[in-house]
Amino acid sequence: MDFDGVEGLRAEGVTRVDGRTMLEHAGGRQRIKEFVECFHQAALDDDLLGEMFYRGKPAHTAHLAAFFEEIMGGRQGYTAHHDGVAGLFQAHAGLRITEEQRARFVELMMAAAVQAGLPSDERFRSALRARIEQGSRFSTVLSQDGASPLSPWPPVGTWDW
Repeated sequence: MDFDGVEGLRAEGVTRVDGRTMLEHAGGRQRIKEFVECFHQAALDDDLLGEMFYRGKPAHTAHLAAFFEEIMGGRQGYTAHHDGVAGLFQAHAGLRITEEQRARFVELMMAAAVQAGLPSDERFRSALRARIEQGSRFSTVLSQDGASPLSPWPPVGTWDW
């Protein structure tokens, strides 16, 4: 897997628009927590994703919230506590995510953004959708049988928006 050509991902630095990070624009940590909780409940209730999210993932919302906080320009708690991209690999290994599941994940994420009241301006929403699409494709690849760890792992980074 080559990460050099991945658009919108920054290894260092945080993009600010009008002086604010994407996290600040979204409403901060509490709003991201609400977004992730909306998503997670929808995923649990979904016929296609429910079992995957129910199975052994009691801490998933906290991990996902920490991940979003970090990639949106906040604290680097996901990297510090969950081993960054190596942790993503471990969390998704063996799940064998299908294209249909990946697409549903994106659909439920975007619906959760509306439900949680994340900003609806074009810049934010298009960046959010593009990055969720990108991340879902990355996770799908990591989840397949035979996926092998990278050495070295790229940093989690922050989203450019």
